Amino acid sequence: MDFMLALAAMALISILFLYISQTFRLPSIVAFLVIGMLAGPYGFGIITDQESIETFGEIGIMLLLFTIGLEFSFDKLLKSWRIVIIGGLIQICTTIAAITFVAYALGIPFSSALVFGFIISLSSTAIIMKILQERREVDTFQGRTLLGILIFQDLAIIPMILITPILMGSGGPDMDALPLGMAKVAGIIVIIIILARWIIPGLLYRVAFQKSRELFFITIAGICIIVAWLTNQAGLSFTLGAFVAGLIIGESDYNIDALSHIIPFRDIFAGVFFLSIGMLLNTRSILGNSSLILITSLIVVLIIGIKILTGAFASSMLGMPARISIITGFALCQVGEFSFVLAKTGLDSGFIPEQIYQIFLASAIITMAMTPFFMNIAPRAVDIFYRVTPRHIERDALYSHDGQNPERKIADHIIIAGYGITGKSVARAAEITGIPYTVIELKPDIIQREKSARHPFFIFGDAVQEEVLEHAGISRARTLVVVVSEQEAVPRIVHTARQMAPSIYIIARTQHIRNAQYLLDLGANEVVSEEFESAKEIFTRALRKYSLPEPEIGKIVTKLQAWGYTKFTKNSAKGTVISGMDTMLLSLRIHMLNVEPGSFADGITIEELNLDTRYGITDFGLRRDNVTTTMLDKTTRLKGGDSLLIFSTDKTADELSRLFCHKTEE
Repeated sequence: MDFMLALAAMALISILFLYISQTFRLPSIVAFLVIGMLAGPYGFGIITDQESIETFGEIGIMLLLFTIGLEFSFDKLLKSWRIVIIGGLIQICTTIAAITFVAYALGIPFSSALVFGFIISLSSTAIIMKILQERREVDTFQGRTLLGILIFQDLAIIPMILITPILMGSGGPDMDALPLGMAKVAGIIVIIIILARWIIPGLLYRVAFQKSRELFFITIAGICIIVAWLTNQAGLSFTLGAFVAGLIIGESDYNIDALSHIIPFRDIFAGVFFLSIGMLLNTRSILGNSSLILITSLIVVLIIGIKILTGAFASSMLGMPARISIITGFALCQVGEFSFVLAKTGLDSGFIPEQIYQIFLASAIITMAMTPFFMNIAPRAVDIFYRVTPRHIERDALYSHDGQNPERKIADHIIIAGYGITGKSVARAAEITGIPYTVIELKPDIIQREKSARHPFFIFGDAVQEEVLEHAGISRARTLVVVVSEQEAVPRIVHTARQMAPSIYIIARTQHIRNAQYLLDLGANEVVSEEFESAKEIFTRALRKYSLPEPEIGKIVTKLQAWGYTKFTKNSAKGTVISGMDTMLLSLRIHMLNVEPGSFADGITIEELNLDTRYGITDFGLRRDNVTTTMLDKTTRLKGGDSLLIFSTDKTADELSRLFCHKTEE
């Protein structure tokens, strides 16, 4: 099929099934698996080059584990050592033992049964972590438990790959080359530690200082690929190397910004991975044979049942409450990505027949597709368990486990986007008043200088990115102050923040008055205009030239400020502002109207001039006998030689000046 035609057909099918999945609230993973089955060589035959698809799928897994590493630092990994070692070991061993026993009882030779135990014991890191990330549950009890067990599974694939050829009768590892291999692994680990501790932080600092988004992205992607290649040279997997690369960058100040760059590509390639899995299944051979359908169904039930029990058992052995154990078991119920690697090895060596391989593929894909549903019903299973055994409720409520409690996240705080003079002033004021705050800044030298144990909430990143705002806790914050120097970024930050947190109070700074209305329309609650603030300062200094006392000047400026700020603040009742305010503010200035003897204004009171209702002038002063007064009694009568000071537009001043000229007639 023509490449562009195949691409167009894939796009059409993807749009259709993803739309259906979203309409019926089905996980996107299921949609991608179905699309793969339809578009693959055993479906409509739109895509037949499986090797290329599998390559893109592997890149997707790499990027997925890379993002997980960015969010899961070495400190968290060390704190979770019990889960990784004890929990992972128990889950792997019990699953292998259970699958081997069942397979052997069904008449399968022991070596073959043990191989199937290896294959089934692994779970899908890609699926589970994607669901946890979408639910924002990576840093919860169940998230840490699942991640720890999955990390052990990813590490366990190494000895499995070494042992499986022996069980299949195709030979084993070269023992003479073992010392060299161990030395190679040790060397790679040393190189990675050096990169993480000394080289990569300095490199990222210099790259970030260039303020080039393209350079930063290429550097991040390059580090991921290079470390993945190094770990592969040591005999480990590319995906494990990508996870390690994420851990390395995750220890730096640039992890959040790196995450915001990688996530769009991760989702695309992860989708391609699930497409490739769907394309591997020969739906014709499975669906065309009722006995194979029955066998596949029984295998799926066995896999899901055994893995739920072993996962829950491993979690309970760690001392986790029943709720966490049940959720862990339901989440680990599927077959993992690395299982396909072991199964493909068996197929290539002739150890696993083609038909058995297809039954395995069908069973694995079904368990993968059902994972989101099982993770959704896990809380209901917890409720049922508590109703049957109510004694666990009180015990689990008192549960406390050292090192496993989720970190207390900052809330009700101020997010400051930009740490220039204004941003620093806001931060200092917050410190004095005891208000928690988080700073988002794109200058690496500021982050390096300010971020410390005393000021941990300094984030390197672009506040335009949703991931950066999310990490700053925008959903829990009370106020967002946007004072970045890049004016073109201000509207995008305001719009993104308002979409993510509808109730947050947003204060944005802009240079020009004409941009104020636009920012208010995008969702800002208040806009501070540098132009207006400058005008206010100039106005204050100009009044001093008229020898006004400072208290009088202060009163006038206060009135002006109150009047002007109403036009930079969204009306709480209507959500709108006065139209054309930018034009009005730009044309406002100080005018002095001299009362000429015999003019209309000569001899009438301030109240009779009707300045406020007729001309919209609320701020004015009177200069008489070289003395300026701002607090005027409206019954005060004007007389020749007086000067009326007003703050208005040129048009209003010209219209009013006719009343002060001698020739003016009513």
